[in-house]
Amino acid sequence: MAPIDAADALVFVLSRLQGLLVTISLVAMMAAMGTQLTRGDIRRTIREYNLVSRWVVANLLAVPLFAVLLGVIFSLPRSIRVGLLLVAVAPGAPFIPQLVAMTRANSNEAVRLTAALTIVATVTVPVLVAAMLTLLDAETRFAPWRFLLPLLVVLVVPLVVGGAVRDRRPALATLAARWLARLAGVSMLAALTIVVVKDLSGALRLFTVLFGTGALLVMVLFVLATILVGWLTGGPNPQNRRILALGTAGRNINITLFIATGAFPESEADAGIVTFATVMIVVSLLVAWYWRRHPLSDEVESGGDRLNGSARD
Repeated sequence: MAPIDAADALVFVLSRLQGLLVTISLVAMMAAMGTQLTRGDIRRTIREYNLVSRWVVANLLAVPLFAVLLGVIFSLPRSIRVGLLLVAVAPGAPFIPQLVAMTRANSNEAVRLTAALTIVATVTVPVLVAAMLTLLDAETRFAPWRFLLPLLVVLVVPLVVGGAVRDRRPALATLAARWLARLAGVSMLAALTIVVVKDLSGALRLFTVLFGTGALLVMVLFVLATILVGWLTGGPNPQNRRILALGTAGRNINITLFIATGAFPESEADAGIVTFATVMIVVSLLVAWYWRRHPLSDEVESGGDRLNGSARD
């Protein structure tokens, strides 16, 4: 039996740890989201089917198609191209409500819409990844059915459990939401750090490519385009426009890394995902900060509150 190289063994351990941390982050994130939802929120989301359906179409059709367009127009390196495709089909970033709250808009609205979108993504993400890789001839094998059950377990089940706790023990749910959100954030930060550490030379090489080929500008363009798509999807209500703009720009890095770790371990796509996550957060924070400095008028905000309040039970 050939001896195991120490460096290879370390990479193997770090890869396994990365996958575990991503899974923990996903479960904690969805459970925390569930503890913030009530039965009234669920009924209200169903009643707002027009707004929800437009946001679903924007996130699961318009954004992925734009990513394919960028992949066709620009000669992006394979790792960046695969990473861009993965983030394009994974909506519902966990920090969307925090960004929305930063703009003084209705963060509960963001929680409800993000939860609904994530549930839909359970089925659509594996199917869209396979379809987009085929369209771009990415020379990467991907079996979508392998991820349907795992995504159901780590996304939908924790959301339902969190909602059940909120329904029966509201005080416990409020306390749990805070700690679950921290666990999700710490786990994801640790996973992103491992991505860089386990292949530092590859990460440095990728960053060189990003600046040398203009791929970084493509990522910025992609984020700005998703903000525009969400803004147009929001309809006539200014508050909804801001919520959906930030919500569409917030791609779910947790889901993206979950797919990348399981399906493309040798593609270096996870390094591209880390880079995109940085670009996405920076651009989204700048937009949220600008909107905070330029709040909606009292008349518009009160009108938005009345619109939101009229749907409450």
